[in-house]
Amino acid sequence: MSLGETETLSLRFAFTVLAVSTNIAFNLILVKFGLLVPLSEGLIAQEMTATSKAVVMDILSVWSENFIILIADIAIVWRAWVLWQENRLIKWMLLIILLADIGGLFCHISLTYIDIGDYLGAVIADAVLDTKADISLNDNTVTMDWLSIALNLTVNIVATLLIAHRAWTHHQSVCVILRNKKTQVEAILLLMVESGAIFGVLQVANIVFNALEIHAANFSPVDNAYSFLEELYMYSAALNPVALVILIQTGNTYEQSFHLEDGPSLEINSVLIIT
Repeated sequence: MSLGETETLSLRFAFTVLAVSTNIAFNLILVKFGLLVPLSEGLIAQEMTATSKAVVMDILSVWSENFIILIADIAIVWRAWVLWQENRLIKWMLLIILLADIGGLFCHISLTYIDIGDYLGAVIADAVLDTKADISLNDNTVTMDWLSIALNLTVNIVATLLIAHRAWTHHQSVCVILRNKKTQVEAILLLMVESGAIFGVLQVANIVFNALEIHAANFSPVDNAYSFLEELYMYSAALNPVALVILIQTGNTYEQSFHLEDGPSLEINSVLIIT
C-alpha cells in the first residue's frame, strides 16, 4: 500500500474514532448529569447542566462526522479527476461541484452551531422563566440538512457517471481483442462504479427520510429510521472507500484476468494512491 493510501486511510480512521468516541461521551455526559447527579434545583437544572457540559462533545461530533463525508467526496472526485485529467472542462466541472459541496458542508456546520446555542438558550429560559421553550430545529437548519446531502449526492452521481463512462470506453476498446474477458483495470473500474451506486442509494434514502422526519414526532418509527440512516450514511462514507481499497489491494475483484501494462493501468494506480 502506498504512502498516500496509508495517510488517507489513517485520516479516515482518526475521524471515525473521534466521531464514535465523542458520540459515546456525549450520551454518557447527558445520562450522568441529567439523571445520575441530582440537583436541589430539580430536573430542569439537571437538564441544563447536562446539556451545557455535553456541548463540546456535540461540536466535536459534528465536525468529525462532516469531515468523514467530505473526505469521501474528495476521494471520489479525485478518482474521476485522474481518469479525465486530459479534459479541462470536466476537471473544472468537478472542481466547481466539489467547492459547492464544501460550502454546503460548512454552512451546515455553522447552522448546527446556531441550533446548539438556541437549544442552550431555550433550556435556560425554561429554567429561569418556568415556561415551555421551543427547542425544535429552525427551518434553515432543516433545509441545509437535506441540501448538504443533495450536494453530496450530486458529487457522487457526477463522479460515478464519469468513471462509468471510462469503464465502458475501456470495455469497448478491449472486448474484441480479449473476447469479452474482464481485465483487471475493468474490474477495478466496475468496483468503483458499483460502490458509488450503492452509496448513492443510501444518500437518496437519507434525503427522503430527512424530508419525512421534519414533521415526525420524537422516537416515532420515521424518526428512528432517519437516525439509523444518518449514522449508516456517515459510517458508509468512512468504510466504503476503505473496503474498495482492500478489495483492490488483495485482488478480490470479479475474476482474475489479464493485467494490461498500458495507459489505463497507470491511471488506475494513480487513482488508488488517493483512495
